[in-house]
Amino acid sequence: MQTSKEDLSVPTVSQLQQFIRFGLDTLGERNAHHDFETLSLAVARRRIASNLLPATGPVSAGGDQGRDAESYFTRLRSEAPEASAFARLASSETIVLACTIQRRNIAQKIRSDIASICSTGTPVQRIAYFTVAPVPVSTRHTIQDQARTDFHVAVDIFDSLWLAQELAEPDLFPLAETYLQVPSEFAPPPDGTDPHPEWYLQTRTRWREQEEFTGHLGEFATLRRALRHATFQAGARADLADWLDWARGMLEVADHDTVRPRLQYEIAVAYLRGLGDLTPADSLVRDFFDRTLISSDLGLLNDAQVLLTYVRGAWNRHATTLTTQDQDRWTGALSARIHSLLEEDPPVNRRASLHALAAHVTLQIRLVGQPADYRPEPAADLAEPPPRYLTAEDIGPLDPSRFTVADLPHAMAHLQHLCDLLPDAQTFPVASIADTFDMVAPLLATHTDYPQVRQALDEAVERAEGGIARARKSRNRALQFLRLERPLEALEEVHTMKVSAWSGDTLPWALQALLLAHRLYSLLHLPLAAKQCALAVCAAAGSSQDPALAPFIAQGLLRAVDCDYQAGNLLTSAALSEYAIKAQGLYVDDPWNEEEHSDFEAVVVDSSMAMLAARQIRPHLVPFLSDVHARTGLDVVIDAQLAAADLPARSEAEWMQMAMRSGCGWLFADEGPRRAYHWAAGGPTWQVECENTRHAVLACERFVAAAQILLAELTPLDPLLQPAHIHIDVQLDARAPEPQQLPDNHVSRWRVYLAPWNEETDARDGQYLPDLAAPLVAILMTESLLPQEQFMQKTRTAFQRGLNHKLIAGRAYDELADLLPEDHYDRLSSLRPTASEDVLSFRAAAHPALDMPHTHGPGYDEASATDAVRRRYEALPIVRCTLKGLAASASFQATVLELRDEGWRDWHILNAVLNIVINHRLALEMTADPAASPQEITRRAAMLQRPEAEEDPKPPDDAFTTAALKQALATSALSTLQTLGLTSHRRTPNFPALLELLGTRYAYWALDVPHEDILRLD
Repeated sequence: MQTSKEDLSVPTVSQLQQFIRFGLDTLGERNAHHDFETLSLAVARRRIASNLLPATGPVSAGGDQGRDAESYFTRLRSEAPEASAFARLASSETIVLACTIQRRNIAQKIRSDIASICSTGTPVQRIAYFTVAPVPVSTRHTIQDQARTDFHVAVDIFDSLWLAQELAEPDLFPLAETYLQVPSEFAPPPDGTDPHPEWYLQTRTRWREQEEFTGHLGEFATLRRALRHATFQAGARADLADWLDWARGMLEVADHDTVRPRLQYEIAVAYLRGLGDLTPADSLVRDFFDRTLISSDLGLLNDAQVLLTYVRGAWNRHATTLTTQDQDRWTGALSARIHSLLEEDPPVNRRASLHALAAHVTLQIRLVGQPADYRPEPAADLAEPPPRYLTAEDIGPLDPSRFTVADLPHAMAHLQHLCDLLPDAQTFPVASIADTFDMVAPLLATHTDYPQVRQALDEAVERAEGGIARARKSRNRALQFLRLERPLEALEEVHTMKVSAWSGDTLPWALQALLLAHRLYSLLHLPLAAKQCALAVCAAAGSSQDPALAPFIAQGLLRAVDCDYQAGNLLTSAALSEYAIKAQGLYVDDPWNEEEHSDFEAVVVDSSMAMLAARQIRPHLVPFLSDVHARTGLDVVIDAQLAAADLPARSEAEWMQMAMRSGCGWLFADEGPRRAYHWAAGGPTWQVECENTRHAVLACERFVAAAQILLAELTPLDPLLQPAHIHIDVQLDARAPEPQQLPDNHVSRWRVYLAPWNEETDARDGQYLPDLAAPLVAILMTESLLPQEQFMQKTRTAFQRGLNHKLIAGRAYDELADLLPEDHYDRLSSLRPTASEDVLSFRAAAHPALDMPHTHGPGYDEASATDAVRRRYEALPIVRCTLKGLAASASFQATVLELRDEGWRDWHILNAVLNIVINHRLALEMTADPAASPQEITRRAAMLQRPEAEEDPKPPDDAFTTAALKQALATSALSTLQTLGLTSHRRTPNFPALLELLGTRYAYWALDVPHEDILRLD
């Protein structure tokens, strides 16, 4: 059997040992003194001395004088040491076995028992002391020294760590199943891939000669090991029929409580996984469930859950006569049994185990849109049975468009209960449920409890197995989400991976996490966020002084080059490539092999495209690029590629359109005295400009990188940003005053002041992050339509999910990015960019994951929205006379037809006409009495809502042009926001953006109700 080192679905030795330690912990909760005494004696007979007899009197009664077992005299060890395993393990010493399930004051307990043992009874030479508590080495040595001094006796202390190691061995594992309720699925697999190892051949020979069976645990352990080997090793599968015959023979004499159900389980698995057909074992499966589903043994109940999964798979493959009714009945009975055991209010460890088991049961996967009893047609040619364990690569990510969790609410409820218990159940073996959670993570990620459950399970894994285990799990989930084209969920996992591994020997994992984060930000069209991650890789690898990490320096620099290219800073990208290519040559093996080094290949492609663009639309920049490429040696490669490609000539407009569609910035944006950064995220399009000087560019990029990171965090939380164009002018100011909103009804204009960076700036300083985040939050708050408290709650949620460590990559951005000399910026700033009006309309495309959502927005309720439309029509009497006159106007009829073609409903037209009429009446009132008080004007305005009379003054026909109606409807958008519980925070509202958002998120252009023909147009 081959398994991947990265496959966390395989129960590893450490995970099995953790499960055993957890089982030892639960002995005290179950008051299982006798079970531990029996377990300890069985282990001692296999590992210490075979000639041990149990003492009389239970552990808790004190009737055995502290002695739970004693050795008896035998000559076999000296007379026939090789006669049997018993003889080889027989001891000539006088040994006493003692054990305790007490966990507190364990050292005092051991000393007390030693004194009791040595004060009465037969003199003792050695004490073997078993305890469920871990005993520190220093404590053990102190007790041993004291025992030798006071009682002249040797003491060996076997604690939970030693027991877990031994019980994880194949020959002792049945003891863990029986006394610690460890599921059969955790049985240690045979070692290696040899189909006929020596142990197997010897076992097979012995069993072929065996005529009778005892049905005891030891015999079962031997049979199971060989049976599983024949099941999962194709080379040994020819023996499987024999092993199944022997297993059925043992079944007739097996102990009904301890061995029989476990043997039924093994037989069923062997038939299905070894021979591909469960049918011969169907009756055994029925008997297994009939007996097991009334048990209180959690190990057997876990086996039942696993066997249910096997039965479902067999049913799908037409490899069983068991029905969906059988499956549903057993699933219901198992769930009911778990529920009844939980109602007994068990101790914390047992309660945690029950919730984990319930989560396994409820996390059943089904096809979307298929009935529960759906069964695929039988395959014409059944393939080789799958391996025992399937890796995530074998299964592939679970696509939510194809699969769903059958009982997601209950599954997440049980997982949340489990996570609430984990702080008090420190030894709970979390690996199994955590692995299952990871496997189905794409199907759970939209649930509100997913972040909390994921964090709690990851923290438990980290406590048990270390930060590297948590980092590995985060990476595996990230790759699942990435393959499903869900980059935002993948990004969240990657940041968790980074934090889990950011130290010592695990630093390479943190660097890999940063590179993955770069990849995701770049995919999301957020090149400055990606650049920050890439440069952080360089800095961390360089400061580590570990030669093995040197290739990361080149990799980070190459990716930073690509980020500048994506941002439209083609000249800066070329300049930075000098450093990247030098690092590639210094630190990387076979550095110029493009097939081996995709990052280097990307830089070659970027450089070629930049040169082609310069030749076609910026010929005056060709010498700059040619000089750089001549120094790096890329000039020959670039010329050859461009000559071979024979690419068509493009106009500037075509180049810019290509850049916009790709989510890139304005090409050659770093040319001239000012530099601009373009991207789109969250609904708005963004344009940030600064002077093209060293400190201004570094500060501006610091701001842009933070803005892109923040938007990647906030967008999934739906901050309801308006789909406007946001233009930000960044200026340096050491005082860093608050950002200024500049008046503009079409573009959201801001001026942001940032303090310049200096060598004393520390990203870990308490003021760095607030200075970075405050202007961003202020801008986003203004661009959001949510009430302030709702928006700030989403911001707090982002920070609670780790936004701090995402905004800062170890060092201040300016320090990471300050790689190019001052004269580079002077040279770029001195260039005079080609004038183009297209830059004013340049709008980068958002990645679909960061585009404005097309789902209903916060506060939307279809019934309430429909009622609001109905009330619009109820306002008809206020303007009925005006509409009657307008209906006779040919120009107005043409206007109405034009607006209807644009998607206007009749209530939009009515609303616009109403606003024009009301404003006209109000203007007349104010003209008649301009000195009227505000209260009087308000009173008169209310009176203007009365039904219209024929003699009332009416606006002229030219007041109802297309432009006037559109303006009137736009201004009414503010009142529409109020009815939805939303607020415009801008000083000068952007009405087109408001109407677009209302149409996209609130069905503004789609909703209508049956109504009379208010316009009576043919």
